[in-house]
Amino acid sequence: MIKKNEGDFSYFLVKPPPTTPSIMSIILYHGWGSSALKYLEYATSMARKGFTVIIPELIHHDERSPLPNPYHQKVVETYFWKVICQSIDECHTWLNRSNIIKENTVVTGISMGGFIASGIFATTELKGLASISGSGSFITSERLFRLAAKRNPLTIEEEGMLKKYDPTSHAHGNGEILLLHGEKDHVVSIKGQEAYYAYLTKSEKKVKMKRYKNVAHEFTALMESDLLSWLEIQASHQTNLKK
Repeated sequence: MIKKNEGDFSYFLVKPPPTTPSIMSIILYHGWGSSALKYLEYATSMARKGFTVIIPELIHHDERSPLPNPYHQKVVETYFWKVICQSIDECHTWLNRSNIIKENTVVTGISMGGFIASGIFATTELKGLASISGSGSFITSERLFRLAAKRNPLTIEEEGMLKKYDPTSHAHGNGEILLLHGEKDHVVSIKGQEAYYAYLTKSEKKVKMKRYKNVAHEFTALMESDLLSWLEIQASHQTNLKK
């Protein structure tokens, strides 16, 4: 594991063992209030299978001005979308100046990380996207958040800001997409992911959505297994292209 700082983009880099060739790069985003460090063990297990894993350190998390009470409702309302939008911008800047091969890179994320990953994928030509318990329809999800919290509806200005980053406002590339979501998720409603799925299928994108009965807002062992299986399929496609 190596910690790197490249401008505003700081991240942990976990490479495969010296005897294992790298077959694909994965950019992995964590959820709200979590930590990049919490995913190092998971990233290490993925690296053993030949994946090079990049775990970005998000603003207001880890060592980047962390919030003292991240789960306080007012704190979430103030910073949630700021973290998402800034993370999308930072990754785009880094992708454009780094030597990473975009066509062999998958961006993935869990919860808020799924929002970030979807926003990055929507405007970048990457190999694929995997969103777990997240959403690719930002405006739909924010409307649901506000209804649940009995907050005022989005203003025209607020909706306009979100629309700039909302994946359903962009054309997307041709990479493959995997959406995993629990049907009992009361933190990030599956309705946001369903709206994104509807947009993608209407646009004839290569997308698969899997729903999990009786699963709340969590990353279960089955989800983890399904994600890994999908990543291995994407990697095999890349290997076959090289033959």
